[in-house]
Amino acid sequence: MARVHKFQEMIPAYVLDALDARERAHMHKHLQTCDICPRLIAEYSAVAELLPHAAPQFNPPPRLKARVRAATRNVRKSPRELNWFANFSRAPAFAALALVIALGALAQSFLFQNQIAQQAAQLARQREFLIALAYADVQPIHVKGTEVAPNAVGRLYRNIEESSLAVFVQDLPALPTNQVYQFWFLDVGGDRTSGGTFTVDAQGRGWLIARAPKLLKEYSGVGVTIEPTGGSLKPTGAKVLGGNF
Repeated sequence: MARVHKFQEMIPAYVLDALDARERAHMHKHLQTCDICPRLIAEYSAVAELLPHAAPQFNPPPRLKARVRAATRNVRKSPRELNWFANFSRAPAFAALALVIALGALAQSFLFQNQIAQQAAQLARQREFLIALAYADVQPIHVKGTEVAPNAVGRLYRNIEESSLAVFVQDLPALPTNQVYQFWFLDVGGDRTSGGTFTVDAQGRGWLIARAPKLLKEYSGVGVTIEPTGGSLKPTGAKVLGGNF
């Protein structure tokens, strides 16, 4: 049993392709005779495969892309053409047009920088999620859907000596833009504390790093409810997932 547990502890690193060649060979050999580890690998893989798709992909705005391309062209102008352009550029109408173009370029630049910052933040959250998987207890905690979302399932990856856990959900209904899912920690006294909000993709899949103000061992269970965008101080909407630690 201790040997099996050793291989189970290697599963997060195996899924993230972080084992060396020797460890990976041992894992492959072990998987040929183990019934438990392949199932755990499938669960971890499902979570890891979702993360790259959770980050919104974007391209530079078309106008910005066109300006970059135009700037790289080395087009020679004849003296006559340059003369005409110099004279025209002194016209008030041209000055106004140039100002509009410059302001538009500045706005597009700010938009592009904001998109880059958003994606960088998303990638940082993904990295934190994968680290949580790697240091979690071997067996994830499974939570089930309520009558509101009977097909929904959730898996919690935690270390009870920490104050946050990784949450992965499947088959939750997509919500309108004015609603989100909110994760709650339930303590022994019945009080509920928010762990954060999240949304799901078209397949009902979503993930979250849920953070608690106390160590996880201080809580007895968790739940997920439907709340207004921005979240609520306490649960106000229908409960869709729940379970005990």
